[in-house]
Amino acid sequence: MTKLLSIFRHADAQQHPRFSDYERPLSASGVADAEAMLGYLEASLPPIDKVFCSDSVRTLETLEIFNRALALTPEQIISDSSLYLASTAELIASVEALSNEWQHAALVGHNPGLTALCNFYTGDALRELPTASHYAIAFETDDWTASDHSTGVLQSFTVPQQFKS
Repeated sequence: MTKLLSIFRHADAQQHPRFSDYERPLSASGVADAEAMLGYLEASLPPIDKVFCSDSVRTLETLEIFNRALALTPEQIISDSSLYLASTAELIASVEALSNEWQHAALVGHNPGLTALCNFYTGDALRELPTASHYAIAFETDDWTASDHSTGVLQSFTVPQQFKS
């Protein structure tokens, strides 16, 4: 059996002094980028069992847009404050804690932790996971705790610019 981990970085957020980093909403270009991903998500992504999303404003807004294609129920979405600017070690611990009943789980969060997580699992050398992107990793296992350094295989890496003219 294969486990699939979808990693989503939030879309671009506004830079404004009235917002703390945590409170920054999506920018107009961030909304457009997230919306550009909808056709791909709807056509290409297998159903997701559970999504864990940082509770920052920009990640929740990104997931809200993506969910137009993903069609997740409220029970499938967990807003998780520990994912806000989580370190690689914290993200790995989150993946290892996933229930083995879930074949496809997703994280919605922030850099630099997400980029490091992608590189850790696949041995990739990403410099930066772009905003509003999707990075999918497959693990040939039935047990999330068996996911380890370079045990994942990149299934897809999709950025919104692929769908813009």
